[in-house]
Amino acid sequence: MHYRHSRKGNNMIKINHLTITQNKDLRDLVFDLSMTIQDGEKVAIIGEEGNGKSTLLRALMGEALSDFTIRGDIQSDLQSLAYIPQKLPEELKNRTLHDYFFLDSADLDYSILYRLAEELHFDSDRFASDQEIGSLSGGEALKIQLIHELAKPFEILFLDEPSNDLDLETVDWLKRQIRKISQTVIFISHDEDFLSHTADTIVHLRLVKHRKEAETLVEHLDYDRYSEQRKANFARQSQQAANDQRAYDKTMEKHRRVKQNVETALRATKDSTAGRLLAKKMKTVLSQEKRFEKEAQSMTQKPLEEEQIQLFFSDIQPLPASKVLVQLEKENLSIGERILAQELRLTVRGQDKIGIIGPNGAGKSTLLAKLQQLLSAKREISLGFMPQDYHKKLQLDLSPVAYLSQTGE
Repeated sequence: MHYRHSRKGNNMIKINHLTITQNKDLRDLVFDLSMTIQDGEKVAIIGEEGNGKSTLLRALMGEALSDFTIRGDIQSDLQSLAYIPQKLPEELKNRTLHDYFFLDSADLDYSILYRLAEELHFDSDRFASDQEIGSLSGGEALKIQLIHELAKPFEILFLDEPSNDLDLETVDWLKRQIRKISQTVIFISHDEDFLSHTADTIVHLRLVKHRKEAETLVEHLDYDRYSEQRKANFARQSQQAANDQRAYDKTMEKHRRVKQNVETALRATKDSTAGRLLAKKMKTVLSQEKRFEKEAQSMTQKPLEEEQIQLFFSDIQPLPASKVLVQLEKENLSIGERILAQELRLTVRGQDKIGIIGPNGAGKSTLLAKLQQLLSAKREISLGFMPQDYHKKLQLDLSPVAYLSQTGE
């Protein structure tokens, strides 16, 4: 791949025939992407998990990717960028807040830093603390990265699924911030509401034909109009493909009858003159057949769809709706010496669906872990648990098949 600076002042990224191939299985992740990103554009990269969105984002940042072969040409006059990855980088986990904000941070604008802390309701006194970033909740860790990166000078902001761990209030703040800033923003998201409020350009990475063929769609439209256009195009192409197929089938049925009649007459004739005429007619029929087959190749094709994920749950007998599973009375929640909740009262019954909401750092994950601990002690309950950081549960040294095979189901 060639990543070169274009003339200064252009403030855009121009991508020419970019393909990214995963070295271990030679699978194209991004197929022939060509587009120009103008200064101030808000570009959303969307698509299913595993389609190469994060890889594309890092390639646009000019990052060298050891596991991938990148071909194509990226022209850019990008001098400074801000980047917030999908998960907290390992090198930040053991850093203290003090070091993160006050060591090697000569480029931070502290007036912006403290204003952002106030807007995001983050206690700015904590900037000077010795608390390790890895000990923060997922939402708080993301929030301090937002504060840090947005307080730097940057021309393009790169975000990898920024709304995943943020509380609702901060997500709304981030939507407004993306719309407000004049810089270019390139981001990945699965959140349709977030996309609807932020993006003005869509890059859609798809894997079709049983995930064996990559396809890239680029539209300079907001997400709502893009979705409407895709649905309309899909319906129109599906209808046209069905019409073309019906017309083709009708033509071929008529052709088969003519061919069958000529074949029957040829077998039955004993007259050499009639036989020659029928043979000539059969040659014409066969020539027509080849022409019909060639025309079929240019018919409107049925549009390709990404295969839907089919979810199902085991036929487990549900618990009685009235059965009390957990009864919290005046429960206190805390992390270390920090009290998160006092005199919490909560009753959990057999078929309840309970959503825990609140600002980042308020103790939602702590409460969930408390409930999981109490429920796991009950033998009559089969329990599933998905933590915020999946790496705490996944065995990373196993292949997906080996990990999923452990249950024997």
